[in-house]
Amino acid sequence: MSGGINDNYYLNCSNYNKNNSGFNNTNIDLDDITILFGTEKTEDNRTTFDETFSENIQVDDNIDTDGEKFLEGLKANKTELMSDLGLTDEEYDNLACIALALASQETGMGKEAGYVSENTGIGGLFRRIAKWCDVNIMGGASASSGLTQVKIYDFLNGDKLTQEQKDILKEYGVTAKGVATNNLYDNPDKAAVATMVVLTSLYENYDEYKDVLKNEHSNLEEKLGLTSEEEKNTALTKGEEIINNITNLYDSIADSEEKSEMRNLLKSWLLSVNGSQEGDKGVDNEYNEELCLRKLNEHIANNSSDFKLNSEDLDYIRYALTADDAAMSEREYCAYAWNKGTGETGMQLDRLLADKIGTILKTPEDFDYDQFTVNVSSLAEKYIEQSAD
Repeated sequence: MSGGINDNYYLNCSNYNKNNSGFNNTNIDLDDITILFGTEKTEDNRTTFDETFSENIQVDDNIDTDGEKFLEGLKANKTELMSDLGLTDEEYDNLACIALALASQETGMGKEAGYVSENTGIGGLFRRIAKWCDVNIMGGASASSGLTQVKIYDFLNGDKLTQEQKDILKEYGVTAKGVATNNLYDNPDKAAVATMVVLTSLYENYDEYKDVLKNEHSNLEEKLGLTSEEEKNTALTKGEEIINNITNLYDSIADSEEKSEMRNLLKSWLLSVNGSQEGDKGVDNEYNEELCLRKLNEHIANNSSDFKLNSEDLDYIRYALTADDAAMSEREYCAYAWNKGTGETGMQLDRLLADKIGTILKTPEDFDYDQFTVNVSSLAEKYIEQSAD
């Protein structure tokens, strides 16, 4: 796949300056959050916010639901975690709202159909057996744990966290008994701590993400032969105009399935193998650039548009999407990284840009899984709105 990142590229957090926070919500008070968004609907059955999150939890002093215990874990451990993780008050509260959004998105605050049954009784036994086989025979990842479905065994035993971050988890009693166990199911408060530690590790890489965009922006200037400022501005304008044409068409489409198809076709074109043509051996149709472009243009024509994309437009789209002001926000990036990772695969350029397209061509009220980054960002905003001035 395209992307341009060196095979040995890994994130280096050492130059991250936490004092330069980009979160723009400074008046969050976690004590003001009184409603937790829950749902019984699995991710493939979710629609609008009102129709999806109909099992909301009213926070009270009893703290008897998993969601309330999760929120209490965020609040009770705030002072210590801020110190341990080196977070400001502003950063902690913003990340805490993302953590709550993840709990709503991943398990509906513990109310999602199947969450309890697959972790208890005979259902839990079969799930553990299947996961053990997946890990030890197929080489899969460990079991997802807790309300945010964090793969805590992998984080405690892999190289995604620093030793200091692992030690912090252990200090708060976060453990992982095995690869097939939901290690945080019985302790939502510890799941909250684990989520904050992992989110902090992702947040620390935000500047590295912007460096990837900056480097690729420079590479595209060389590829497109842009030397003068006038040429660069012209290329940027061209890329923005192409994206605006696509966005305007997307916004004019009324049918949600048609919108989703257009979004996915554009993502597929971005993720396709550079320069691949129909009939090329060894290239799946799903990642064939010429075929993806043809399907995208057919969809554009079917929706009565007066423009057509060509193969050269793709690099101009990339050039516009890697500009300084085109990066995902910190909140969007944390949501993306939680879902896609921050390693070599997660930081591939076109994978990052495909998710950026997802934040541009979006239906914010549609909470299907295809819009994971948008969903989590929107849910975090709804939590922030409960407390921010």
